[in-house]
Amino acid sequence: MAPSLSSPHYSDIPFDISFSGSGFLSIYQLGVTLAFLKYTPWILQSAPHILGASAGSLVAATVACELNPILIRDEILLFAKQLKSFTLGVFNPSVSISNWLRSVLRKHLPSNAHDLANGRLCVAVTRMSDGKQLIISEFQSREDVEQALLCSCYLSGYCGFLSPFFNGERCMDGGVSGFLPRMPESSNSTLSVCPFSGDADICPPGPPCTIEMEINGVMIKGNRDNCRRMISALYPFRLEPLEQAFDSGYKDCIQFLWSKDLVSCVMSVSEGSPSYDPTNALKYLETTRVEEEEMRRENQASALTSFTDCRSKQMVDSTDPENTKDPPLHFEVVKNVLLGHVTSYLSMFGLPVIMLSNLLLPLVVSFYALLQSRQRRKLLLREAPEFVYGLLLVTKYFGLFFLNILICTTKRHITDR
Repeated sequence: MAPSLSSPHYSDIPFDISFSGSGFLSIYQLGVTLAFLKYTPWILQSAPHILGASAGSLVAATVACELNPILIRDEILLFAKQLKSFTLGVFNPSVSISNWLRSVLRKHLPSNAHDLANGRLCVAVTRMSDGKQLIISEFQSREDVEQALLCSCYLSGYCGFLSPFFNGERCMDGGVSGFLPRMPESSNSTLSVCPFSGDADICPPGPPCTIEMEINGVMIKGNRDNCRRMISALYPFRLEPLEQAFDSGYKDCIQFLWSKDLVSCVMSVSEGSPSYDPTNALKYLETTRVEEEEMRRENQASALTSFTDCRSKQMVDSTDPENTKDPPLHFEVVKNVLLGHVTSYLSMFGLPVIMLSNLLLPLVVSFYALLQSRQRRKLLLREAPEFVYGLLLVTKYFGLFFLNILICTTKRHITDR
């Protein structure tokens, strides 16, 4: 039996670390990572496996590839801030989350990322052919690490419709088949990190709740705070919840270290501090505010094209220069302003019309963006069979995903009674 986290010899016992699916709230897990790096770096350094699903895989790569969690946090905050200038946010057809993530990985992953990640970074993906979860832990090149992360973070219907390939197989979001991944044949215990309050080792605290959802074996409380977190994870309306999530992750990690009798370790890393107070640990965040502001100003200088739809990369090569050239930025701004005026005009009518317009507007915009060029029409006709087949698979897997949540949650409540 694996030793508990409160073992006095914890520093000699390796534990796997697993980061759950989290969306934009992966910022919470980056705060946890920063606290570990500051106070107990040996927990991360001695972990045999660093697992991650969906956006949690990006945090796992941050740990395994020794990236700066503050830089990755600022990239996410900048992206969320830029999304506010687009009508419909992440659902605007001009926005490509995959292109943004690819640019971030190419910017921050070191050239030897595959050497650092090989055998230690474990990226969970869902195989499209059968819906089974795959744990990718072997990487031959830096591009393999990048592609595995793109597959794990690719939520079909949210990031696009044609999922990317890894080793010749289409793969999608790893959180669909395993919300909190674990190594199947590992004898080590797993330290779980989740931005939603539940039964994970490190998660936001919350009061007892009568409704508890079970997602692939992980309990998530069905309270109002978690509902807000889920909305922020998928569609960040404001930046404040994301910024607070980073600080909350940092605090919750400190509280976890305190509760597991790791205070002595924290004191030794704190350069001889006479006493330990969880609130004093936040001084580290305050001392780095100036550096963080400088990083943010540098990141904000980057262009919006890092996550807009790069047509020249997604489409086949064409001899027509007008088709391969990206549209000017002012075109996107004008289009978004016009869409905003349409939305404001429809809001003058009654509630049924408003609801209908809100439901139809994403479809109308998507259809317009898909057919606005001759090259897109050719792509649609050529890939229509694969698109329809992929759409059917995605619908099937998401249906099974939610059905599994319903069945497992019902069983849990019946057992508790």
